Amino acid sequence: MKKIIYLLTLLLLAGSGFAQKSKREVIYLKNGSVLKGQQTRVDDEKIVVRSGKNLWVIKESEIDTIAGSWIPGTYEDTGDSYFFKATIGLLAGSPNSAKPSPFSFDASVNFRVQSNWYAGVGLGIDFLEESYLPVFGNLEYHFRESRFTPFLGLKAGYMIPLDDGFYTNSGIYYDVMPWSSYYYSQDFVDAKGGVMINPSFGFVSQLSPDLGLMLSFGYRFHQNQFEGEDEYELEREYNRLTIRLGILFN
Repeated sequence: MKKIIYLLTLLLLAGSGFAQKSKREVIYLKNGSVLKGQQTRVDDEKIVVRSGKNLWVIKESEIDTIAGSWIPGTYEDTGDSYFFKATIGLLAGSPNSAKPSPFSFDASVNFRVQSNWYAGVGLGIDFLEESYLPVFGNLEYHFRESRFTPFLGLKAGYMIPLDDGFYTNSGIYYDVMPWSSYYYSQDFVDAKGGVMINPSFGFVSQLSPDLGLMLSFGYRFHQNQFEGEDEYELEREYNRLTIRLGILFN
């Protein structure tokens, strides 16, 4: 519970730093047209309305009413075809593990490849028994281009070790009558990293045209390999449930 509260606190602090106050307005013209964007007054008679990459110059006499509101943000509304995402989360595993729920952080930049589909690349850091730098490709399908949407995601990449390795403990028991003894040794193994795959599902909620929050759940499989002297090899496989909170902005 303390870890979840800590995650929420970090996200709120980060969100306050990245949030941009971009209040937009709905401008109703007398001819029936509706413009959505940010207005700037040019002089006593004209205003400029900016919406994404478009600009309209209209006379004040042509305006019927103006309503200020937060427009349900979509990536198309802002004129951007990409978004940056930073997430923190937990890799929940067996309670018998050395670290049953270590922290994980990652960041990625994602581009729209076609309607509702986004692809990107990213990296992060995982605090397992050793620390790793996951480098991955990211693919997401957003069910709607709207303020709130569920999505499906898939990350795949490679875990690069940040630590040199660790010492293994081994012991051999000799039982030779009438004597018996126990031999104990330590062998150093070098971390080599391994593959990672992480399917997930979740939800995105746009707080403004430039800022959104994300919550996702998934399954993480990754395999880490180690090598020692005399062609000694060790392989670990991790199966973890992932819970992630994230910030999206563009």
